[in-house]
Amino acid sequence: MKRKTFYYLGAAVAVLVVVALMIRGSGTVTDIVEVKTGDIACQVIDTGYVQPSGYYDLYATQSARVVKVPVQAGELVKEGQHLVILENTDLNVQISDLRSQLSQAAAASAGSRAAMARTELELNDAVDNLSRIEELYQTGAVSRIEYNKARLQVESYKKTLEEQKSQLAGALSREAGIEKSLLELSEKKAQLVITSPADGTVLDLPAREEQYANPGTLLVTVEQKGQLEIKADILSDDLAEIRLGQRVEITAPVLGQKVLEGKLGKIYPRAEEKQSVLGVIQRRVPVIISLQDPANLKPGYEVKVAIETAVRRNVPVVPREAVRSMDDGRKEVLVVNQGRVRHRSVKTGLGDSEYIEIVAGLRTGEQIIADGSIAFKENARIKPVLKK
Repeated sequence: MKRKTFYYLGAAVAVLVVVALMIRGSGTVTDIVEVKTGDIACQVIDTGYVQPSGYYDLYATQSARVVKVPVQAGELVKEGQHLVILENTDLNVQISDLRSQLSQAAAASAGSRAAMARTELELNDAVDNLSRIEELYQTGAVSRIEYNKARLQVESYKKTLEEQKSQLAGALSREAGIEKSLLELSEKKAQLVITSPADGTVLDLPAREEQYANPGTLLVTVEQKGQLEIKADILSDDLAEIRLGQRVEITAPVLGQKVLEGKLGKIYPRAEEKQSVLGVIQRRVPVIISLQDPANLKPGYEVKVAIETAVRRNVPVVPREAVRSMDDGRKEVLVVNQGRVRHRSVKTGLGDSEYIEIVAGLRTGEQIIADGSIAFKENARIKPVLKK
């Protein structure tokens, strides 16, 4: 009976040893990934708002009453189309008065011209008479008194003609001055009809009929057709990485899965204080992003912008969690070769939210443990499972 007991105990131990060896031989089941080639882009991500890149704020230039608003906000308009019509009664009175003055000045000018014409005829007759008298005087047929009388008459007409020329010049000058004033007032009256400076959309329409507008009152804003841009306020700490011309990805719920592409077109020269949703005062710099295709975005829509500050294309990349940082500052991955773990130092480059660039230490196609935080010893045996 004792032998049988030892026999069974020995068999059980043997089975346990075999099982232990099998477990040890197969190793721990572990996810691995392959080093692949890909693109890495560093991005500054923030919120932006769509606005017209070409828009016109049209203001009242004088005190006037709004008599007609023939358009509505959101309406498509053509260049030159009437948007707001105003009336300035004082201006109308001034124009009427000037027209009356112009009529009087024109009549005075015409009278001066007629008088000059008569004087010129009389002067010509006097000159002819003087020539005839002078010939007779030289032959002794007329006295010196008659000769002097004819000569003085010519001089009198000449003097009268010069005075009339001066009067006509004055009348013409007054007429020209009135015409200039009338033209200025007519141009001022033309400003009472607010027209669209370009094809576009009525973006804002504060003007209301019967409203009295003062100079500088905003009447209407017109968005230039098809021209939209995005304004975003970027943290000043991120500005060191931002340059004009950088590519920008734009996403928004209204776009669905579509990603728009833009370009950084303007960086404002100074930062502004902005309060975050948490009440924190931040220094932010406004930037303008041009849109190649606005799709179905409209002014005022909120979007997410991702400014691409650096990019590496066709480089070896691995998941961020596969790389671990060592106490001495090195970066390390766990390479898998024939089911065994090898610790290997690597040099990393750019990284995004998912992947990191491998500059040195790994080749494309090599396999590494997906989670670099697992504490595997050097040469540990594992059962690798390739993670998709």
